[in-house]
Amino acid sequence: MTSFIQKLFIVILTTSLVSFIQVNASVERRAAIDIGSGGTKVAIADVDTESNQIIEIILDTSFPVPYQAALDKSVDGTFDVETKELGLRTFKEIKEITNEYQVQKIVAIATSAFRKSNNSKEFISEIEKQTNIQVQIIPQREEGAIAYFSALASGEFNPDESVVWDIGTGSLQITTANTNGGLTVYMGEQMGSVAFKNYIVDAIQENEIEDTISPNPMSEEDLKAADSYARAFARKAYPIIKQKIQAEGTVIGIGRLFYHSIRPLASQGDVITRSGLRNFIENSLNKTDEELNNPFAHVDVSNCILTLAIMKALHIQEIRPIETTTTKGLLVSPSYYQAVKPSNIEK
Repeated sequence: MTSFIQKLFIVILTTSLVSFIQVNASVERRAAIDIGSGGTKVAIADVDTESNQIIEIILDTSFPVPYQAALDKSVDGTFDVETKELGLRTFKEIKEITNEYQVQKIVAIATSAFRKSNNSKEFISEIEKQTNIQVQIIPQREEGAIAYFSALASGEFNPDESVVWDIGTGSLQITTANTNGGLTVYMGEQMGSVAFKNYIVDAIQENEIEDTISPNPMSEEDLKAADSYARAFARKAYPIIKQKIQAEGTVIGIGRLFYHSIRPLASQGDVITRSGLRNFIENSLNKTDEELNNPFAHVDVSNCILTLAIMKALHIQEIRPIETTTTKGLLVSPSYYQAVKPSNIEK
């Protein structure tokens, strides 16, 4: 009898061990790096490679690196020495973090500022040489797709009724599912937060971008001109996007700009509303950054003008801001990780 129980215990233990190994064999620790125009976002997570689901987020952080600002000041469209040095130091720190967390695979993408820069490819080669992290410069359409899947990763929204809006430092994307089973992405390569602010400073106020950090104080005339510029851009959005919005689809605002910059200024409950944006803008005109006294005062007003103008042009009544970033979608995008070799983890 004892022998039978012992054998049964061994069988159960062995079966459990095999199951444990099989389950954990499908789990991969990944790092997703999104090099934006104003900062580098990093997320580390354990991902089930069979279901493409995030099991646990280990780390979610960001590092400020002003790539777009460097380009705006450049006379030849290149990243300057100081920006590259900061970017390289950032990547070395990220590499140390991935080693510390025993990351198995790393994927790094670069977006708007790297698409525009004339020396981004040389800089990327130096990053790979010094950190062994490969960086892909992705097209803007792909950026919109990653944002879309990042927004829907929570399972909170109906994909068929959702329009995902992402405003970065240098560009913006509005993405939705189309009737062909794919995605339609409306893109504004020069309509990001800093790009729009710089348009106000340069084209409307006729000041030098290199010498002017903020468009504030803004006048009523500045507001009207900026509003007209943004609405003209939005009116050209693709019909499928307009149709989804008019059918009372959910407009989701993804990223730190919507959640941490605009939401505290112009939300009513869980949504950003036109009236909230309008009230903030009206109360902010003719005020300096010091008088506004906000952490992002130099872009807060222009961000709200951009958002409200597009809402009006596309008949968007409200935006649902969510606290997630494109790195979440990148973590569960199989195509990026299939060709990636396991990370060389330093012991």
